Amino acid sequence: MRRRSVALLALSLALAAAPCASLSAQRAKPFSLPFNTPPGPTTWLLSQQFGNTVGAFNYGRYWYAGGQNLHFGLDFWAPCGTPVVAIADGVVDQIDNFSFGLEPHNLALLHRDLGYVSIYGHLNARPSLMRGQPVRRGEVIAAVGDPDRTCQSRPHLHLEIRSPNYRIAYNPILLIDAEWETLASIGYHHFGGFVKDLYHPNRWQSAYDQPEVDFNERPLNEFQLSYPPPARDGPPPLTLPNFNAPPFGEGYATMRRLTRPGCCALPFWSPDSSAVYYYDGADGALAARYAVSVLEERAPQPIGEAPHRLYSPDGQWEIVQVRGRTRLVHRATGQWREIATGGAWPQFSPDSTRLLWHRHPADNIPGGIPPLTEVWIADVDGARRELLGLQQGGAVYWLDETRLLAVEPIGRTQTFKLSIWSLATRQKTPLAEVKNLRGLQVAPGGAIILFYAPFQDDPARSGLYGMLTQPGAQPVLLPFFGSYRWRDSKTILHLRYGANADPFLSTNGGQMLLASYDVTTGEQRILTDPARPFRIANDDWHVSPDGRHVVFWNADDFALWLISLP
Repeated sequence: MRRRSVALLALSLALAAAPCASLSAQRAKPFSLPFNTPPGPTTWLLSQQFGNTVGAFNYGRYWYAGGQNLHFGLDFWAPCGTPVVAIADGVVDQIDNFSFGLEPHNLALLHRDLGYVSIYGHLNARPSLMRGQPVRRGEVIAAVGDPDRTCQSRPHLHLEIRSPNYRIAYNPILLIDAEWETLASIGYHHFGGFVKDLYHPNRWQSAYDQPEVDFNERPLNEFQLSYPPPARDGPPPLTLPNFNAPPFGEGYATMRRLTRPGCCALPFWSPDSSAVYYYDGADGALAARYAVSVLEERAPQPIGEAPHRLYSPDGQWEIVQVRGRTRLVHRATGQWREIATGGAWPQFSPDSTRLLWHRHPADNIPGGIPPLTEVWIADVDGARRELLGLQQGGAVYWLDETRLLAVEPIGRTQTFKLSIWSLATRQKTPLAEVKNLRGLQVAPGGAIILFYAPFQDDPARSGLYGMLTQPGAQPVLLPFFGSYRWRDSKTILHLRYGANADPFLSTNGGQMLLASYDVTTGEQRILTDPARPFRIANDDWHVSPDGRHVVFWNADDFALWLISLP
């Protein structure tokens, strides 16, 4: 009873109206983080949360089938050998028990007074402990390893909190004292966010409302219709045309709430930047698409049902999947035609003249051998459909109307080869090789890219980089690290954390400010009022196509909020 009461108390505190995860609630959490160093590009980063994650939705049947296809722990990305510490006082209960623990080595600690077991998976070596041995909170008990045993493929720590009988896995976010909003925004892995079931559009969307996992029950995430779509069929990222947004004015940005509390994760912008779109609806019914104006204060309006649509940058076209077939619709006339993409979602080119899509013959499972991926192009009306070429997994991005950026893994490692792919010559020109590449984003117009490169051999070279997309260009280390988005072709918007703007503070309550960085001048500016910090849930924030606004999912009321830039 005591263990269950603690879990329910933590859950009720996390889901209280506002703020949802107050400092007083966090201080009541009985566990600490499994590292004795702060997070950052040279130490460790959060890479996947608990529950209904993107990784679980796409790969749960391979990795988490025994746990209802949900991710039943937390993943922390860290180099092999990074010390792991006990998250609370306890005694060693199991070592290398592979009936539940993960390879190559694992450890379980019993926290009898708290009514939980903590499990540490993917350890580098068998822990030098004995069953029944007491350990203290913060004591080094193991080291991070790699499930593929190479220390090059996907080194990370998998941490679980279970019931003493090992049958139930609880959400560690509700039990570990940490600044989860901050951790979710610094170097977050693409597996880390959550997937929306469009028949239950507000269920299991925050880090705090994830279901417990019962290892004897059926899968929970076999969704009939999801957003985003499955990774195997997903589109390449969108690249906007080259443009410069209006210069910032005086003063700070203004903020206002757009939706009711509890609604809605994963918003997206109308092509003309006049409205924020999102999905909402009653549980069990197909969600509707809503639009809320950013130009005037009006109630949100329904604009049609799911499924999801992709819009061209010029607003003239949309793409929708109907019964597994790709339909291109001219928005002004409603006329449409089907394009043979094998179920894959195409992406529009920056000037809305062409389409690009991938075709994967199998799921591209990290840690495995990537499938040989087909890369296709066509005119925006579907004409002149052509197989551009093949590559071994990875991704392809639009740079401009004549060039693509090809990103390909090198073997089973975290090093990626970047190349410029010319549509005129069909040739690839090498650009760079990047170890531990994450979070790549292309600037509008395609002249510059941004990416994370943590955990470099030289720690001083770990961080966030900008790079020109020209042969011979060299990556440039930027003077900040944290969540970022392009505003226009030369300006980056990024988050700063707490009054001291330190992304590695663990006592700032997850408070954030929005800042800008001009890549041409190096000029930085705080855009939001330091007296009115905010907290973003799940790193869920999006810049309008015209660079004038930001919409974010607020971690204090779980409503959508608008930031209108000065």
